[in-house]
Amino acid sequence: MDERQSLPEEPQRNEWVAILVRTLVAVLVLGGGYYFAAQYLGGRVPNGTQVEGIDIGGLSPEDARATLDDRLDDMATEPVTIDVEGDTVQIAPEDAGLALDLDTTLAGITGVSYDPSVLWDRVVNEGQDLPLEVTVDRADLEKAVQGVAQDVAIEPTEGEVWLNMGEVKSTESADGRELDVPATSDAVEAVWPQTTKVDGVVTATKPQLAQAEIDRFVGEVAGPAVAGPITVEVDGEKSEISTKQIARLLTITEGDDHTLSLDFDAEGVLEIVSGQLEEATVSPQNAGVVLDGGSPVVTSARVGQVVDEKALLEEVNKAIKKEGEHRVAKVGTTEVEPDITDKDAAAWDFSQMATFRSTFPGGASNADRTENIRVGLGHLNGTVVMPGDSFSLSNELAPITHERGYVDAGVISGGRLVKGIGGGLSQVSTTVLNTAWNAGVQLDEFHPHSYYIERYPVGKEATIAVGQLDNRWTNDTDTPVVIQTWIEGSDIVMTFWGDKKYDVDTVTGQRTNYVQPDVKTDDSENCLPQSPQQGFTITVTRILSQSGSEADRQSYTTTYHPSDQVTCTG
Repeated sequence: MDERQSLPEEPQRNEWVAILVRTLVAVLVLGGGYYFAAQYLGGRVPNGTQVEGIDIGGLSPEDARATLDDRLDDMATEPVTIDVEGDTVQIAPEDAGLALDLDTTLAGITGVSYDPSVLWDRVVNEGQDLPLEVTVDRADLEKAVQGVAQDVAIEPTEGEVWLNMGEVKSTESADGRELDVPATSDAVEAVWPQTTKVDGVVTATKPQLAQAEIDRFVGEVAGPAVAGPITVEVDGEKSEISTKQIARLLTITEGDDHTLSLDFDAEGVLEIVSGQLEEATVSPQNAGVVLDGGSPVVTSARVGQVVDEKALLEEVNKAIKKEGEHRVAKVGTTEVEPDITDKDAAAWDFSQMATFRSTFPGGASNADRTENIRVGLGHLNGTVVMPGDSFSLSNELAPITHERGYVDAGVISGGRLVKGIGGGLSQVSTTVLNTAWNAGVQLDEFHPHSYYIERYPVGKEATIAVGQLDNRWTNDTDTPVVIQTWIEGSDIVMTFWGDKKYDVDTVTGQRTNYVQPDVKTDDSENCLPQSPQQGFTITVTRILSQSGSEADRQSYTTTYHPSDQVTCTG
């Protein structure tokens, strides 16, 4: 057998070319599929991927974002509740700078890769849970928290301590609270949006007056202060300050450092002690002057024996801290000279400085007016104006009430004569003015009537309206001025006793600028008939001289309104 005929035949060249072509085609097909698979898988979220439990595997990035945006809308907009020890407030995420960041959440989850292992993982992997990313505008967050902080804040309670009926009373101080805005903002930022209820962080706000200070003061100071009466012994004579009196005399003071202390009413202590120890204490008495038998008589001064105030307060402050029988304050008395001594009074020189008479209308029709004059003069008679002091007619006559003895009579109101309480006191005021004018004392204030009344000195007359118009002068001499006044027939008589410094001259000018009155009728029940009187302007000058030389000159110009003729028809 021929061995060459049994060997296989070598493939022909064309067959090798076909195999090569088929192989190349297969490679191209597989490569194209691999390419397209890589492109497809790279444009899809890997299977099994979740965000906050929402499956977005296999979705395009655009669809995944839209899905998350829709499904997480409630989470992104639900108000954040801040709980502060049981009190709650809410803030809106959109107002607090809180927002979901879906772009960052999905960043890098897709992308083309030709790495076989990456492609294989994308096909067979069960996926992953992506963390939900957020953005926080810290300034807006703190602003929103600050906006609700006041709603949960509690002001601290300031305790008080007071004394009542001899006992110490108090209320407690208590801490307040306020929201710690930065720390609470941290708490919100740490859990949002997975958690929308957080515990607010608070800080305690302290009262200015600490409870410890109240306890100290009550226990160590105020309580012992009213624990019992205090015996005061002055030169062997005893008196007692009761616990109720002690409580009334004490004032609780809170210092700038918010500590409490007790202050004693020094005058109150002396008043109580002086009232109970009349034999041991005598008040000083100034030398004075009174009317006696129609002329001024000097009264003697008296040296006082009074408790040493400083020593008394020191001893009482010591006794108040003690207990039982040891609560005793022993002090002596000291002599107190009067402010005005007999030596001072010896320099006084009394004579009649000036006397003035003012005639008033009498009769039954003017009885009420006359009664007001009598009552007013009664309040003035014997009045003493010390050197340098000022006299106020309003102060001496007031209050103008029925209880003081005044009655209703004619008064000028709005340029008309009407009924009013105290009618007639303007004649008393005019008498005071003219006596002071002629006595040469310093004139401070007077107000003429609105229209001229013929029985008064023109330009030298004065009305009075307590609280509005006064009649004042000052004693500018070195001797007291004593007012003596009475009614003689239909005259007011007034004398100033004292030491006259100046001679007085009066120059009365001409009447000018006349204005004619109107004629009116009045049917009202309180109408009073009124005679006509022209209006005019006049100037009166007072000239003060001393030893023949002019010392002062003062002019007073008055414009009187016309007084209408009024006929009552009612």
